[in-house]
Amino acid sequence: MLKKVLLIAMSGACVLSLTACSGSATKEETPKTTQEAKTEKETNYAVKTVNNIEMQIKGIETTENGKGDKNIVQLTMSFKNETDGKYGIGGNDFILKSGDKTYTVKTDATNIGTEIAPGKTVTGSVNFEVSKDVKSGEFSYQPVTFGKEKPKVLATWKISIPNNK
Repeated sequence: MLKKVLLIAMSGACVLSLTACSGSATKEETPKTTQEAKTEKETNYAVKTVNNIEMQIKGIETTENGKGDKNIVQLTMSFKNETDGKYGIGGNDFILKSGDKTYTVKTDATNIGTEIAPGKTVTGSVNFEVSKDVKSGEFSYQPVTFGKEKPKVLATWKISIPNNK
Protein backbone atom coordinates (compact mmCIF):
# COMPACT_ATOMS: atom_id res chain seq x y z
CA MET A 1 0.00 0.00 0.00
CA LEU A 2 2.83 2.40 0.86
CA LYS A 3 4.50 1.64 -2.49
CA LYS A 4 1.31 2.52 -4.40
CA VAL A 5 0.93 5.83 -2.58
CA LEU A 6 4.59 6.64 -3.23
CA LEU A 7 4.26 5.77 -6.95
CA ILE A 8 1.12 7.89 -7.30
CA ALA A 9 2.80 10.84 -5.54
CA MET A 10 5.91 10.58 -7.72
CA SER A 11 3.79 10.32 -10.88
CA GLY A 12 1.87 13.41 -9.86
CA ALA A 13 5.08 15.32 -9.20
CA CYS A 14 6.45 14.33 -12.62
CA VAL A 15 3.29 15.45 -14.39
CA LEU A 16 3.31 18.79 -12.58
CA SER A 17 6.98 19.43 -13.28
CA LEU A 18 6.63 18.57 -16.97
CA THR A 19 3.58 20.79 -17.28
CA ALA A 20 5.41 23.67 -15.59
CA CYS A 21 8.42 23.29 -17.89
CA SER A 22 6.37 23.22 -21.06
CA GLY A 23 4.40 26.29 -19.98
CA SER A 24 7.49 28.38 -19.26
CA ALA A 25 9.20 27.34 -22.53
CA THR A 26 6.24 28.70 -24.50
CA LYS A 27 6.46 32.01 -22.65
CA GLU A 28 10.20 32.29 -23.37
CA GLU A 29 9.83 31.62 -27.09
CA THR A 30 7.74 34.74 -27.69
CA PRO A 31 10.36 37.27 -26.45
CA LYS A 32 13.12 35.48 -28.39
CA THR A 33 11.15 35.83 -31.62
CA THR A 34 10.64 39.53 -30.93
CA GLN A 35 14.34 39.95 -30.13
CA GLU A 36 15.38 38.13 -33.33
CA ALA A 37 13.13 40.41 -35.37
CA LYS A 38 14.79 43.47 -33.83
CA THR A 39 18.24 42.03 -34.57
CA GLU A 40 17.32 41.45 -38.21
CA LYS A 41 16.25 45.09 -38.57
CA GLU A 42 19.55 46.25 -37.10
CA THR A 43 21.65 44.04 -39.38
CA ASN A 44 20.45 45.42 -42.69
CA TYR A 45 23.74 47.11 -43.47
CA ALA A 46 24.85 47.73 -47.04
CA VAL A 47 27.31 45.46 -48.77
CA LYS A 48 30.50 47.39 -49.52
CA THR A 49 32.95 46.22 -52.18
CA VAL A 50 36.63 47.11 -51.77
CA ASN A 51 39.32 45.66 -54.06
CA ASN A 52 36.70 43.14 -55.31
CA ILE A 53 36.03 41.93 -51.75
CA GLU A 54 32.37 42.12 -50.70
CA MET A 55 32.05 43.10 -47.03
CA GLN A 56 28.85 43.05 -45.01
CA ILE A 57 27.95 43.50 -41.35
CA LYS A 58 25.84 40.50 -40.34
CA GLY A 59 25.23 41.43 -36.71
CA ILE A 60 26.22 43.65 -33.81
CA GLU A 61 26.22 42.52 -30.17
CA THR A 62 27.16 44.38 -27.01
CA THR A 63 28.33 42.85 -23.75
CA GLU A 64 29.84 44.34 -20.63
CA ASN A 65 33.56 43.92 -20.01
CA GLY A 66 34.71 41.97 -16.96
CA LYS A 67 35.26 45.10 -14.87
CA GLY A 68 31.80 46.49 -15.63
CA ASP A 69 33.09 49.93 -16.61
CA LYS A 70 32.96 49.56 -20.44
CA ASN A 71 31.11 47.66 -23.15
CA ILE A 72 32.55 45.29 -25.71
CA VAL A 73 30.97 45.70 -29.14
CA GLN A 74 31.30 42.70 -31.46
CA LEU A 75 30.58 43.14 -35.15
CA THR A 76 30.12 39.90 -37.06
CA MET A 77 30.98 40.27 -40.74
CA SER A 78 31.11 38.26 -43.92
CA PHE A 79 33.74 38.70 -46.62
CA LYS A 80 33.49 37.30 -50.16
CA ASN A 81 36.59 37.22 -52.33
CA GLU A 82 35.68 38.03 -55.94
CA THR A 83 39.33 38.16 -57.08
CA ASP A 84 41.57 35.56 -58.70
CA GLY A 85 44.01 35.54 -55.78
CA LYS A 86 44.04 35.21 -52.01
CA TYR A 87 43.11 38.25 -49.94
CA GLY A 88 44.12 38.85 -46.33
CA ILE A 89 41.72 40.39 -43.86
CA GLY A 90 42.27 41.11 -40.16
CA GLY A 91 40.66 42.82 -37.20
CA ASN A 92 43.36 45.49 -37.16
CA ASP A 93 42.07 46.67 -40.56
CA PHE A 94 39.01 48.21 -38.86
CA ILE A 95 38.35 51.24 -36.66
CA LEU A 96 35.28 52.60 -34.87
CA LYS A 97 34.68 56.34 -34.50
CA SER A 98 32.12 57.86 -32.18
CA GLY A 99 32.12 61.60 -31.73
CA ASP A 100 35.74 62.75 -31.48
CA LYS A 101 36.96 59.38 -30.18
CA THR A 102 38.52 56.69 -32.39
CA TYR A 103 38.57 53.11 -31.10
CA THR A 104 40.96 50.47 -32.36
CA VAL A 105 40.29 46.76 -32.27
CA LYS A 106 40.41 45.01 -28.87
CA THR A 107 43.64 43.06 -29.28
CA ASP A 108 42.96 40.43 -26.60
CA ALA A 109 39.61 39.41 -28.17
CA THR A 110 39.02 36.82 -30.88
CA ASN A 111 39.08 38.90 -34.05
CA ILE A 112 39.13 37.79 -37.65
CA GLY A 113 42.54 37.19 -39.16
CA THR A 114 42.64 35.05 -42.27
CA GLU A 115 43.33 34.74 -45.97
CA ILE A 116 40.28 34.35 -48.16
CA ALA A 117 40.68 31.99 -51.11
CA PRO A 118 39.38 33.15 -54.51
CA GLY A 119 35.60 32.78 -54.81
CA LYS A 120 35.20 31.88 -51.13
CA THR A 121 33.27 33.57 -48.32
CA VAL A 122 34.41 33.75 -44.69
CA THR A 123 32.71 35.07 -41.58
CA GLY A 124 34.47 36.57 -38.60
CA SER A 125 34.22 39.10 -35.81
CA VAL A 126 35.79 42.43 -34.97
CA ASN A 127 35.67 43.57 -31.31
CA PHE A 128 36.00 47.01 -29.74
CA GLU A 129 36.00 48.11 -26.10
CA VAL A 130 34.02 51.35 -25.85
CA SER A 131 32.58 53.67 -23.22
CA LYS A 132 29.14 52.68 -21.97
CA ASP A 133 27.62 55.89 -23.35
CA VAL A 134 28.55 55.08 -26.98
CA LYS A 135 25.29 54.33 -28.87
CA SER A 136 26.31 54.90 -32.50
CA GLY A 137 29.34 55.48 -34.66
CA GLU A 138 31.14 54.98 -37.93
CA PHE A 139 32.69 51.57 -38.47
CA SER A 140 35.41 51.78 -41.12
CA TYR A 141 37.65 49.48 -43.12
CA GLN A 142 41.10 51.08 -43.00
CA PRO A 143 43.66 48.44 -44.02
CA VAL A 144 46.99 48.44 -42.22
CA THR A 145 49.81 49.91 -44.31
CA PHE A 146 53.54 49.46 -44.01
CA GLY A 147 56.28 52.02 -44.23
CA LYS A 148 55.49 55.73 -44.45
CA GLU A 149 52.24 55.25 -46.34
CA LYS A 150 49.31 56.60 -44.32
CA PRO A 151 46.28 54.27 -43.91
CA LYS A 152 43.19 55.28 -45.89
CA VAL A 153 39.55 54.58 -45.08
CA LEU A 154 38.16 52.51 -47.96
CA ALA A 155 34.63 51.78 -46.66
CA THR A 156 32.43 53.13 -43.85
CA TRP A 157 29.15 52.02 -42.28
CA LYS A 158 27.04 54.13 -39.91
CA ILE A 159 26.07 51.76 -37.10
CA SER A 160 23.81 51.75 -34.07
CA ILE A 161 25.22 49.99 -31.04
CA PRO A 162 22.60 47.92 -29.24
CA ASN A 163 22.26 47.84 -25.46
CA ASN A 164 24.23 45.07 -23.80
CA LYS A 165 22.50 41.76 -23.10
